[in-house]
Amino acid sequence: MFEYFPGNYMWSLAVNRCLASGGIFGEIHWVCKDLLDASKSGPWGDGLAWHHAWKKLAEQVEAVGDEAIEGGTTVTASEAYYRAAQYYQWAEAFLPPDDDRAPATFASHMDTFARAAALMHPRVDTFDIPFDGSFISAYFVPAQGVEGLAPAVILSDGLDGTKEEMFYVARAFAARGISCLAIDHPGQGATLRLGKLTARYDSEVAAGVAYDYLVSHFNVDAERVGICAASMGGYYAPRAAAFEKRLKACVAWGAIYDYHGIWARRLNVRPGEPVSVNADAALGTTGTHLLRILGVSSYDEALTKLEKFTLEGVAKQISCDILLVQGEDDKQTPLPEAEKLYAAIGSKSKELRVYTREEGGAAHVQLDRPEPALSRIADWFVAKLALPESVR
Repeated sequence: MFEYFPGNYMWSLAVNRCLASGGIFGEIHWVCKDLLDASKSGPWGDGLAWHHAWKKLAEQVEAVGDEAIEGGTTVTASEAYYRAAQYYQWAEAFLPPDDDRAPATFASHMDTFARAAALMHPRVDTFDIPFDGSFISAYFVPAQGVEGLAPAVILSDGLDGTKEEMFYVARAFAARGISCLAIDHPGQGATLRLGKLTARYDSEVAAGVAYDYLVSHFNVDAERVGICAASMGGYYAPRAAAFEKRLKACVAWGAIYDYHGIWARRLNVRPGEPVSVNADAALGTTGTHLLRILGVSSYDEALTKLEKFTLEGVAKQISCDILLVQGEDDKQTPLPEAEKLYAAIGSKSKELRVYTREEGGAAHVQLDRPEPALSRIADWFVAKLALPESVR
């Protein structure tokens, strides 16, 4: 994986994630070139320096969008607002959860994405789905070039990701005639920060509510709906597919068999000593964000809550078509996780695609080389959710 910040996996991964989601390298380099020293401060770098730099970039790019709106150039405005939304996400990402700057920065992330979406052609709707006394934050991207009911995919990200970060995936689906409902699961993005819903192991509950909303509000075929999720979503999506039988196809992008086991390896667990984060662990976010996402106050509590985040005894109940996409050199969810899950899956139609170091795409969620993995996933859904020959 491209290490913009040598020795700081988390910050380097963030750069790769932002590039994949639509950030421009020149803009990202403009903000990151002065952060090399800050990247070496403490186990996770100087989060405040990171915040100020990315917020400066986000505000500058948002201003480009504002100027474009005043001049009537809506394409420029939409693209600028979209990039600003990605940059605001990273401006907020590594702030301590209780930092007073975090809410306003995240609000700017949501606002700029919504303004970008409203200017897109076709328009992308953003909305909340009622759930568990609160809501699931979502947006819908309609299929292109489809007459009648379209197939659809429910899309989400991982531990610290957002649905807005995954828009590049939703756009790839839509371009192939697949509508996309992108959601923040409990514990993710706006559903966590604004809806106050923390992570839960039974992802089929939120997936089922999302499915109901999708088929009742949009022009989609209820018999051709799949699910796709990345990183920690590599647990969420297979778990949902195991119990929500209305889902006809599933992609686990960075597959996970035992998420509790992953975090047990990331944490220092020694008898009689407080649990702490292993300084050598490859993390996408700070350890304090894990506590926030799970709604707990200590790593001991986190490990206890994570005990239910396993597909042992569950994977055998997966009966739909399923594809696991993994990198040979994935430092966050190592290859053995995908291999264990693949072996345990009950479906007769299952596939494990491993991207190697030699071909590229070996890093976590293929962030070192997003293509051709993204196109492979999108094309797989086209094949699995296509109309049968008899009714085409």
